[in-house]
Amino acid sequence: MRGGRPIATALAACCALLLIPVTPALADDPTPSPSVTVIPTPAPTETTVPPDVVPPVIAPVTPDTMPIPPRRALPLKKGHYGHLVDLAHERLEWLGYDIKSRNLKNQSFGKSTQSAVKSFQAKFWIPSTGVIDQRTWRALSKLASPVGVLPGRCTRVKVSLCADKTTRLIRYVVKGKVKLTLDARFGLPGMDTGNGVFSVNRKSRDHVSSLYRSWMPFAMFFNGGEAVHYSPYFSRDGYNGGSHGCIGVRDFKMAEWMFDRVPMGARVYVYYS
Repeated sequence: MRGGRPIATALAACCALLLIPVTPALADDPTPSPSVTVIPTPAPTETTVPPDVVPPVIAPVTPDTMPIPPRRALPLKKGHYGHLVDLAHERLEWLGYDIKSRNLKNQSFGKSTQSAVKSFQAKFWIPSTGVIDQRTWRALSKLASPVGVLPGRCTRVKVSLCADKTTRLIRYVVKGKVKLTLDARFGLPGMDTGNGVFSVNRKSRDHVSSLYRSWMPFAMFFNGGEAVHYSPYFSRDGYNGGSHGCIGVRDFKMAEWMFDRVPMGARVYVYYS
């Protein structure tokens, strides 16, 4: 190459590979619990989310890419501000993190940004420093672009649960708009959560697995024994584990909130983005 610029440097500016190690772990531990109670749920009437408990939602935008900044522009850390911080905010919000400084005139890298970055890094096996370095920036670019865009199978129906295995998220979508975004944990290798288009066919508020005797509150079944539900093991262990095929969420309050609003027959779309 002319000018003596190494080929490796040119290639690094064009692409980046995010490696997510797989940590061997056991599936959810069986835990006895009270008897099963199946409660039919009427179609919901409320479609708005209380702003004090749910992260803000970004309106859909034109597909874009997140440019890789020059090395001298990184790392980004607490106290920084500017265009790159704003780009990071957009992508972190799209991944479900609450960035409080987005409501301020000067969109700075504050405590909520630092906390979101740490959570994002831990989720994808990046050292949890709270600082956006080159590796973290590339991961955000890969996992959160294009911002605000979901598959048509999630947006062309009235209500859907959009479960993305790549970003490990489940989104509650109403008339094409995201109302809630939650971290999700899927099946372990050999017990993978099925991909495809399904629908909620049964709901059980205080469900207990008849096979594993594990507690599965706020269960919404969509594919045989597979259900979206609150997982106490996910809450306890994070991503150091997995399920027998269900989609677990670790926020009890939001799992209940979603259960009370998702109607029977709502679409469930499970996919890799």
